[in-house]
Amino acid sequence: MILPNYTKKKNDNLIHSNNQISQVNTTIESKDSINSLSTKCSSNNNSLSSLSNINIDINMNVNYPKSNNASNGQISFLSNSNISNIFDCNFENKEEYIKYNGEYINELYSNLLEEEKYLISKPKYGYMTFQTDINEKMRAILVDWIVEIHDKFHLKSQTLYHTIWLIDTYLSIKYIKRSDFQLLGLGCLYISCKFYEIYYPQLKECVEATDGAYSKEDLLNIEKDILKTINYNLLSPSQDDFYNILSKYFGFNEKQYFLGKYFMENSLIDYNMIKYSPSVIAVSCIYIVMKFFKISNYKKLYSTSIIYEKCPQKIIKDTARELCFLVKNLNCSEFKAIKEKYSSEDYFKVAEYCNDDL
Repeated sequence: MILPNYTKKKNDNLIHSNNQISQVNTTIESKDSINSLSTKCSSNNNSLSSLSNINIDINMNVNYPKSNNASNGQISFLSNSNISNIFDCNFENKEEYIKYNGEYINELYSNLLEEEKYLISKPKYGYMTFQTDINEKMRAILVDWIVEIHDKFHLKSQTLYHTIWLIDTYLSIKYIKRSDFQLLGLGCLYISCKFYEIYYPQLKECVEATDGAYSKEDLLNIEKDILKTINYNLLSPSQDDFYNILSKYFGFNEKQYFLGKYFMENSLIDYNMIKYSPSVIAVSCIYIVMKFFKISNYKKLYSTSIIYEKCPQKIIKDTARELCFLVKNLNCSEFKAIKEKYSSEDYFKVAEYCNDDL
């Protein structure tokens, strides 16, 4: 199309008007996209209800509402006055000490509880009744070996808990032969490494960890089988997620922190601990540490906002009692990987520290 010959003044006005219209359209589209995002976030996650109240002014500035700590069944003991002092702490060179954003810590914890409650794929206590080719002791041996490999490769804490969760979830759904049991553990570790790690062991390194018992093809095949069996539902809140938040809130020092982690990792060895949810185990480990070091405000753990149980006090005490009994017995057992790990200087030798005091 050939444009008519406008005068220079009219042409300049036309260009200026078009630029203004373009800017307005861009602003409207951006505003609509943000409003749409806010609506989607609100419908997908009711626990993050504050997102639906976001206000957007004409200059596209987003004003976030202040969090309401005591509302909607969220964890109520974390007050705004304490959050800035607790959740900004970051102990030296330890990846477990996550710098949580204090403003949303209540929403994070509440969301973890909701995810745990409505989890699609989860381990089912009692699966050993139809796993006729393996038993509880074989599972304990496998977990002990995985802890050793996990420590050898210097992997993240979340990777270990996710690996054991994958093993138990798979075994709750599908039968496994004894000859493939170690391969299953290795496959779950390989998947969890891909899920959590930035730099993870390569296929060759994983196969070498079994001393040539399995091939690369075996590992790739079991990986596919695991993912199909659990229908690719890999998201699961772990004991580590709950423990990290609560240990920060109660202001644990390094020795207190690793003592609780020592109890928590030992819980992975015992098949019977599957009957407790990750939040219950984490809270019980917090309880043990607080009683051990005579921290007086442990009764805050009895709130139903901390764990979704009808009688929080009873289940925390029962679980803590089982954990103490378990750790005391494991100190004299053949399963040494966790004890050796937590007997090192890196973990303040907490395994030796609690030997005579349980």
